[in-house]
Amino acid sequence: MKPMLTDAAADEQLVRRVLAGEIEVFAQIVDRYETDIWKMVAALLGDRARCENLVQQCFVNAYEHLHQHQAGRELGAWLRGIARNALREELRRSSRERHRMILYREYLRVLYSDDGRSALEQDRLASALKDCRQSLATAAATAVALHYEDGLALEAVAARLGRTVAATKQLLFRARVALRACVESRLSADT
Repeated sequence: MKPMLTDAAADEQLVRRVLAGEIEVFAQIVDRYETDIWKMVAALLGDRARCENLVQQCFVNAYEHLHQHQAGRELGAWLRGIARNALREELRRSSRERHRMILYREYLRVLYSDDGRSALEQDRLASALKDCRQSLATAAATAVALHYEDGLALEAVAARLGRTVAATKQLLFRARVALRACVESRLSADT
């Protein structure tokens, strides 16, 4: 009868097998550590969709860098380190996005505020923005509404639109540029 392997020895054996080409064995590593990584990520993110994406990305990163795992180092600690790095980057990205959202909402507040503009000017501005939003492509208009009005994170907007986060970010950027140019054009044509 074969002696039982310790957890560390079993992990090392799994890593060797994956590195030797048995890529399906990586699923066993995921099964062993997914719950621990999930708990760690969920404790700081909270949002289920973001957690799922980040945990999945952690294991993708681990698989891509498995050759860098040092024999004798606890696999769980190595995986948690990958998760911490991914989590730190996600929190930074999220903070930058929140900051941009605050700036854009402030821009909209100032745009719509009664800062000495007459009721007629306010109406013209609101009408121009409404008309310009209607001229946006459906995906762009939906993205603007979901992100800036409903306050959904980029990941959630991307999921709803069936796009990547990068494509959604680019879509929102283009929509903002188009809206600004359209509103300025309509307002200058009315004067």
